[in-house]
Amino acid sequence: MDIPMINLKAQYKTTKKDIMKNLTEVLSEQRLILGKYCKTLEEKISSYVGVPHAISCANGTDALILSLMALDIRDGDEVITTPFTFFATASSIALMGAKPVFVDIKEDDLNIDPELIARAITKKTKAVIVVHLFGKLCNIEEIIKICNHYNIPVIEDMAQSLGAGREGIKAGGFGDIAALSFYPTKNLGGIGEGGMVLTKRDDLGIKVRKLRVHGMGDTTYHHELIGINSRLDEIKAAALVAKLPYLEKWNKKRIKNARFYNRHLKGLPVILPQIPRDGSHIFHHYVIRTKNRDGLQSFLKQKGIQTGIYYPVPLHLQDCFKYLGYKNGSFPVSEVAARTSLAIPVFPELKKAEKQYIVEMIKLYFHKISS
Repeated sequence: MDIPMINLKAQYKTTKKDIMKNLTEVLSEQRLILGKYCKTLEEKISSYVGVPHAISCANGTDALILSLMALDIRDGDEVITTPFTFFATASSIALMGAKPVFVDIKEDDLNIDPELIARAITKKTKAVIVVHLFGKLCNIEEIIKICNHYNIPVIEDMAQSLGAGREGIKAGGFGDIAALSFYPTKNLGGIGEGGMVLTKRDDLGIKVRKLRVHGMGDTTYHHELIGINSRLDEIKAAALVAKLPYLEKWNKKRIKNARFYNRHLKGLPVILPQIPRDGSHIFHHYVIRTKNRDGLQSFLKQKGIQTGIYYPVPLHLQDCFKYLGYKNGSFPVSEVAARTSLAIPVFPELKKAEKQYIVEMIKLYFHKISS
């Protein structure tokens, strides 16, 4: 078999008719920037997540930068976050002139440890960026309690978690502001780059809407703030509007696939992800952990199964962050996770025979190395 990490071609077959209808309309009308479909997408995501403000932008990294800009993060400030995440979570902090302050993750779900956040807060701490890693909500409720005590805003990096929720609240609806990505491989992926900022705070929503268009208010060429150019174009918005109705179904299929793996991989020398019953994990990635990670990945590649390593080098050990003074051993849980984590295909269009083949090959690998 030849099984990719995600099958965008199969997904396109499902959504092609709706996407092409919307794209034809956009191209016929030639309203290409911040038009009907951008507005529709913002309204629908706002309603879906349950927050009053959803502001589309060019990509997920810009969504993080706009969130930090809206909170007035600047030179000399500190922002606490996790070292086990995609690079943009921390690079956005550094680009604002602020200092990323890393704290380690919890071993059970690889999300940031609330207890360590509390210990890392100083007078310079101006925000905390939490990541709902791989589609799993972190312990956001406990983190918000801690941050409220110190009057520190919480930014949710929900690039991987659109649709995850707990007790009636969805990712993006817990903190002060949230950053979303529509990168093509996301659970709701676009036909190119795209992002969105979500917030329940009116002051931040109004500010981000200005910041994404060079700081302009309602009057063209009158700039109230120094902003950036970060607009989602209509073509990408039109495709996302067409795909959004499928998101819940796709997320449920991802969870179903994860349950299949957990049933059939049980008993192997691997750590399997927990599958909560409350919908707080929508499996952007299904990640197993094993000390034999590299050997397993090589074996599966030979068998035609694509896998992914998220993330091979924790951020505190990246060359560009040497100036922060961290070293090997600074965050042991993150470092072990980086050496042992392996994502296997979990995309919604995965066929039963493909899932069975993946399981069989993983079992065969561990049988080979144990015999």
